[in-house]
Amino acid sequence: MSLFFVSCPLEFENELAKELKGFWFEMIDLDGLPTRSEFPELEMIRGGVQLEVAEHLGFQINFFSKIASRVLLRIAKFEARYFDQFEKAFAQVDFEKYFTPQELRLKVESHKSRLNNEKNIIEAATNVLKKKKFSVNDESLNTIYIRLEKDRVTVSLDTSGEHLHKRGYAVYRGEAPLRETLAAYLIKKLQQHITIDQNLTIIDPFVGSGTILFEASSFGLPNLERSYSWLNFKNAPKLFKSETWKKNYRWFENQKPPHCLGFDLDEKAIASLEKNKIEFNKIFKQSPLDITPQVQDSRDLVLNPAMLRKNVWVLANPPYGIRLADENAKQALENLETNVDGMIVIHPVAWNFKFKKMSKAIIEDFSNQGLNLKLSVFVKK
Repeated sequence: MSLFFVSCPLEFENELAKELKGFWFEMIDLDGLPTRSEFPELEMIRGGVQLEVAEHLGFQINFFSKIASRVLLRIAKFEARYFDQFEKAFAQVDFEKYFTPQELRLKVESHKSRLNNEKNIIEAATNVLKKKKFSVNDESLNTIYIRLEKDRVTVSLDTSGEHLHKRGYAVYRGEAPLRETLAAYLIKKLQQHITIDQNLTIIDPFVGSGTILFEASSFGLPNLERSYSWLNFKNAPKLFKSETWKKNYRWFENQKPPHCLGFDLDEKAIASLEKNKIEFNKIFKQSPLDITPQVQDSRDLVLNPAMLRKNVWVLANPPYGIRLADENAKQALENLETNVDGMIVIHPVAWNFKFKKMSKAIIEDFSNQGLNLKLSVFVKK
């Protein structure tokens, strides 16, 4: 059993815990069948959750989690009050179990520690790694994390590679795009109110390059096509080194996604969305994408009932005064309430919606690109 720390945006910890439990039995054991391991106990830590599981399961969290930022494998803990103690203990860490001699990257954080000079810590760690025939390069995706909290040192390996919000489909970006992990959080909120399937229409009246709709379309699907650093570990399970290992997740074939409609007055944004649809189809082959984008000013948007399925929800991250005045964006959303069952909106704190047919079900603090916002969920009365 190994210890993993799964990081996420602040205040997403509880939702991450629910997500882990939700996909746990979709992951596979080394025989290629769904895991029979019980869901582990979770330790909630600010900025993520910690769990002790078999390595092959901890690695797969990278495939499935939509709101995790990174998955770290804890490989050593020791006390160090002085640099000679640090070097001696760091030299005992078995990096050779995971890496053949190659370039590694070092990331250091020090909090309330006697060893508080991060540059000197990197120098000490580099000296040890050189003796083990490794070199240090800031461009490497094989990253060792060294965290010092008081006199306790924790050494972790990054199993993710690039930040997990980089799914691979968002090659073309519009203005002020919503990070994929944040968009996925909206989808998690939506799931609490409605089943996400082919009977659902999701409308984004400020669609940009399509992040919200792409996250809805890939909901519940593992990302098996992206490159993850753990796949290059020397001890990565043989199952994942075969040519056909992805076929073991056969129960995800022919998923039926929601019907998605995206509108934006920016022709370039819609063009970017169309290009991203091509990239999305390369990655999530299990889902026949159903996204229809259209160049349309949301202030003039009238929904045609013939375009809508049984259940209709609006999900929006409107422009906070960038492309439309605040009142115009708010008014555009209020105009859509007639044909919808609910609405999830990220918005400035000062916005006060005046819906006639919907009431507020949830309101949460939400942070995006350094802005303090609100996430509000409205449902039909």
